[in-house]
Parts: sequence; C-alpha cells; structure tokens
Amino acid sequence: MFDAFPFNAWPPPYGDGPEDMSAFWTFGGEGSAGTWILTILGFVVMLTAFWGFVILENRKLTRQAARLRELGALERPERPGAAGPSGAGASA
Repeated sequence: MFDAFPFNAWPPPYGDGPEDMSAFWTFGGEGSAGTWILTILGFVVMLTAFWGFVILENRKLTRQAARLRELGALERPERPGAAGPSGAGASA
C-alpha cells in the first residue's frame, strides 16, 4: 500500500511512528497541563460561539416576525367558533 504520510521517514524526535508525534505539540506532550488547558479553552470558545449564534438568530427571527405582523402577512388564524371580525360568534 502506498504510504502518503510516512512518519517513519522523519528524523528524530518526530520519526519512528505516530506515537512520537506528541513531541511536535508546542504546549507540552500528550496529556500535559497545556494540552488540557487548550482543550478546555476550545470547548469554552465553541460553546460561546454557539450561544452567540443562537442569540443572533433569535434576534433576526424576532425582527422578521415583527415586520411580517406589521404587514399583516403573519396573522394568527382564528379558532372555529370564536367571534370573527363582525363580532358574530358560533351561537348564531
């Protein structure tokens, strides 16, 4: 099989297999405090971005719904038997 990314061909300290690739990591080896800090920071940034996206989309949808209600394009249908615009109810 063709080896498109030959780890073993790299000179030390990165060679001799993928398990030594953790030496390439700038913030410490595998399982170090730097790795955990960046992992936690990544999760915090991801959750903050997701929260911001939800808030942004909620504001846009609320604004669009208000515009459609002003134009009369988003009126709620009346329930059967409720008084209509003329005031006549279902008891007629």
